[in-house]
Amino acid sequence: MKTILLALLCATTSYAAFDIQEAIDDAKSGSVITVPKGTYRKSIFIKKGITLQGEGVIFKVESNQPAILIDSYKTVFIKGITIQWKTESKPQKGDTPYALFVRNGEAELNGCTFEALGNGTVAPGAVSAQDKSEVAISNCRFDGFEYTVQYWNGAEGEVRDCILLNPGHCGITIGSGSSVELTGNIITGSRYHAVRCTGGEIEAHSNLIIRNKNRGFYIGSRSAIGEISNNLIVDNATGINVFANSKLEIGNNVIARSSYAGLAIIDTAKLDIEDNIIVENEKGIVGFSAEKGKTPSVSVDGKNVVFGNKTEVENIDLTSKTIKKDPRFSDDDSGLYKTSLSGMGLEDPAALKKLWIKWQAALDGK
Repeated sequence: MKTILLALLCATTSYAAFDIQEAIDDAKSGSVITVPKGTYRKSIFIKKGITLQGEGVIFKVESNQPAILIDSYKTVFIKGITIQWKTESKPQKGDTPYALFVRNGEAELNGCTFEALGNGTVAPGAVSAQDKSEVAISNCRFDGFEYTVQYWNGAEGEVRDCILLNPGHCGITIGSGSSVELTGNIITGSRYHAVRCTGGEIEAHSNLIIRNKNRGFYIGSRSAIGEISNNLIVDNATGINVFANSKLEIGNNVIARSSYAGLAIIDTAKLDIEDNIIVENEKGIVGFSAEKGKTPSVSVDGKNVVFGNKTEVENIDLTSKTIKKDPRFSDDDSGLYKTSLSGMGLEDPAALKKLWIKWQAALDGK
């Protein structure tokens, strides 16, 4: 693979001294472009399969267009880049107001940092994948943005081992026709939802969903499919809220300390709910009807632990398999939600504790 090394003699680089777009245009597909340390203030457009990487490289862009726009059917790799972004003015029709935008392309982002330069009004989105794009995001950190990471219109991909801090409206959005796998992420501080899947397919495993002001998982308002398993969902208003005719497997999660409900389920959804621990919520499990004024008919047939909630169930029929015992977590104050109840709750509590420690470090700015 050909490597283009963009090197300067001095230790720090002025953004004006180098033209990254020119280097991209001159590169052949498959090239690795190593960008020298510095701050760059111009947007770039990538339409070939290259790798863009650097250490101490900051794109600090104020524009109604993306800092990085990717439109390539061959995979574009972005590694170790920091993007600080906001719009220059109020977005208009035809603008693409995202820090990084993938259109009909393939991209892999690894070890990148995305920082909103202002509130959600001026920083609508960090990463948006649209129109059957394939985008994999790993080991990245996001701070701010209204809708931080978005997959729309058939886009697919995965978000793995990332930290999403302080989203405005939603940390991760999975839209109609899109399919996304979420693994090992921390999503915290949203003013509304951590994850929203509306009309798409979600596979969410081993994530820490903590301290979001509305829902941990919002499944709706269009029917969604998929699986939510082995997640630690703590200190949200509602842990998991399911709407429409969604079909989901919900298993081996710990849902705790929700200020409204651990699970809130519409009567039109078809759910397989098994081996969850639902404890210390204002309400454990709540059923509601798709028809206004109608009494809902919702049943949960699986074996689950429902214990220590102020109201255990509301408009819900629980099976006799329901376990009403204290799970006696090993050390939940330190993030270890291990229980002696066989097969119930998290499949790997130690791994989720590591995410808990990582979350606390992120709060401390480390």
